[in-house]
Amino acid sequence: MLTFHGAWRITVLTRDADFEQRAVVRGPHGTRVVPGRPGATLEVDEDTWTLALEHLAWGRTWEPNQRTTTGPLTDHAGLRSRLLTSSDRHFPGKPLDYPNLVLRLDQPTTALRALRPVGAPMTPAAPTAPRAIRTTSSAASYGRPTETRPAASDG
Repeated sequence: MLTFHGAWRITVLTRDADFEQRAVVRGPHGTRVVPGRPGATLEVDEDTWTLALEHLAWGRTWEPNQRTTTGPLTDHAGLRSRLLTSSDRHFPGKPLDYPNLVLRLDQPTTALRALRPVGAPMTPAAPTAPRAIRTTSSAASYGRPTETRPAASDG
């Protein structure tokens, strides 16, 4: 089980396993589950929370994956990222670091977090309505090409 602090977005990148996979987030605001299917995401913003990667072996209950490896923390264009790879079970002949489930965790850098009120979601707010919208057009120009003329030259 891994411990994190603050706002992070969890994204499932790949799943290569015979068993179902999932990521379980536990924090003060409850337990949430990210299904182990590529593209699944969850945004978490809590002071302290944990992440556990689990698999569902046939005929059993959810069990913790046997190995989770955290990649280096990278910082690019105002976003910190870290890859997590996980191996669910060990079988004879299976490499110990075989990645059954791969997640990417993204966190805005401190500068970006300062722009967001504490407790506000990481997702961007809906755009505000424009102040004015043109709703009519000239019937003469609607659907017809506009004639272009070369610019006058001072020559």
